[in-house]
Amino acid sequence: MPNQFQTHKPESSRLKSCIAYYYFDESDEENFAKSFVYYPHFNNALTIYKDSEIVLINPYSSIARPKLNCYSFGYSKLISSAAEAKLFAPFKRIGVVFLPLGLNHFVEGDLSNFVKAPVNNNFNVFKDSMLPILDDVFATNNIQSKVEMLDNYFLSIYKGFYDRKMQEAVDLLFRDDVKYSVEALAEKMKISRKTLLRMFKKHQNCSAIDYIKLIQFRKSIELFQNSKDRTTLTDLALSTAYYDQSDFI
Repeated sequence: MPNQFQTHKPESSRLKSCIAYYYFDESDEENFAKSFVYYPHFNNALTIYKDSEIVLINPYSSIARPKLNCYSFGYSKLISSAAEAKLFAPFKRIGVVFLPLGLNHFVEGDLSNFVKAPVNNNFNVFKDSMLPILDDVFATNNIQSKVEMLDNYFLSIYKGFYDRKMQEAVDLLFRDDVKYSVEALAEKMKISRKTLLRMFKKHQNCSAIDYIKLIQFRKSIELFQNSKDRTTLTDLALSTAYYDQSDFI
């Protein structure tokens, strides 16, 4: 079978506010290998491999090699560097791509308690509760059936996330076409700088300034991708609140 990669959004309206989409990726083509680079993003993925073992070759890069009779769970947190992944066939994997604050709806306590390294190759937060359904999810070729089973699983462990100030901070950074400083964002939200820093550490497991830079970076990429005339780097930098082209680079 040549490499097949498919995506599908959750069907549940509740999950659509937490999960951007699922993806399904597999190949049993002899001697096939697949590699890709992924860049800092505010959407982060849980990846479940069937009959593969994930090995980290550095903090940001991983290799998945065949290993029978096992499931491997990987997760990449908010990263500040490009990362590379390589997969050797045969492989089957499922991805769950969470929206900003999406993972928080399914765990209790500080996110920093669950997400340690930039790329986690042994992310067991969902492993015990998810194992009973995985054989069935991987066995069917029907995408709707896969999505239905995953939806039912995540609805069964849904806890909700109710920190309104954290949600307000994220909404402001996405909505406003300015580059906030930590101080300016705290002032806008009418909270102390210390409270803001603590919120990001607790709920995003990163610093506020790193998250601000990440949003700005992704806005610039989206603007470039959607630009019909492929705007210059200088114009792109200024349009996304970088000081100048050097700052952007």
